[in-house]
Amino acid sequence: MFLSIAINRFAGSPAFTTFAPQFLNMHKSRIKTWAHLSLLAANIIYGLNYSIAKAVMPDYIKPFALVSLRSVMTAGLFWITSLFIPKEPVKHKDLLFLFGVSFFGVVINQTLFLVGLSLTTPINSSIIQSTNPIFAFVFAALILKEKITFLKGTGLAIGLAGVMLLILQNGTPDLGSSTFLGNIYTLGNNVSWAFYTVIIKRMLERYHPVTVMKWTFFFGMFTNIPLGYSQWSTMNWSSIPVTAWLEIGFVVVFATFLGYLLLSFGLRRLSPTIVSTYTYTQPIIAAYLASLMGQDHIDLVMVISALLIFTGVFVVSRQRNNISTVN
Repeated sequence: MFLSIAINRFAGSPAFTTFAPQFLNMHKSRIKTWAHLSLLAANIIYGLNYSIAKAVMPDYIKPFALVSLRSVMTAGLFWITSLFIPKEPVKHKDLLFLFGVSFFGVVINQTLFLVGLSLTTPINSSIIQSTNPIFAFVFAALILKEKITFLKGTGLAIGLAGVMLLILQNGTPDLGSSTFLGNIYTLGNNVSWAFYTVIIKRMLERYHPVTVMKWTFFFGMFTNIPLGYSQWSTMNWSSIPVTAWLEIGFVVVFATFLGYLLLSFGLRRLSPTIVSTYTYTQPIIAAYLASLMGQDHIDLVMVISALLIFTGVFVVSRQRNNISTVN
């Protein structure tokens, strides 16, 4: 009784009414900071994945076979991870929604990405992937009623300018070459991925990211297995060297399991436009990592490109009330 009275009096005191909002704002700020760090980490991984996935296809593993292996292994990892979090029941209507979402986020996205990458170059693929914020911007405006503001458009344009500067330095992609089909597949993957990041957000607001991902990959796995069976069954798995297995392991564990998980944490707290804008960092991150490995060197153009890209991300992230509530 005494404790209840004391709590009620403290809750109504000026000190509490002043401190509580500040504490909540600090908490929200820390959560958003972690969300941005999650997105940055995910895109560093994705920046590495272009060269690593390309290195194993198609010499050691065919793209459809890698899609199947990637889906099965990642689904298993998410289900194992779900054992270490509180059990979370999912409504039947939401399971049906996740079944539909899996086609865009797992089946179409992964299939077109890996098949496209096997036909084109990592540079072309990463450059085309950088158009993702444009599609996400459009889908978010149409589906989530995200406000189209001048500042947000300016941020997207600044980031795109940084990507274009990097493109011009490395040479403009030749869409008339033999890589044209791979570029088209990559573009299709890009549209599918942008749509996925928009429609999956409401599920991430209702359930834990691990819960959402375990069901998404569970459903996607059953579609990807038949797609990859013909290549899977004809492969000589014993001929794959250890180094190639390590690269395949990176694609599965880091670029898929960890990448999707980090992106889901970011998407849970931030708008799809902000999340997709981080895609701009992939070409420049790939270039810097290549320089660290002695495959390239850092020059003034790379520095300017990086500044433009991260400035664009910062400008877009400064928006408030990015997302309307989806019921």
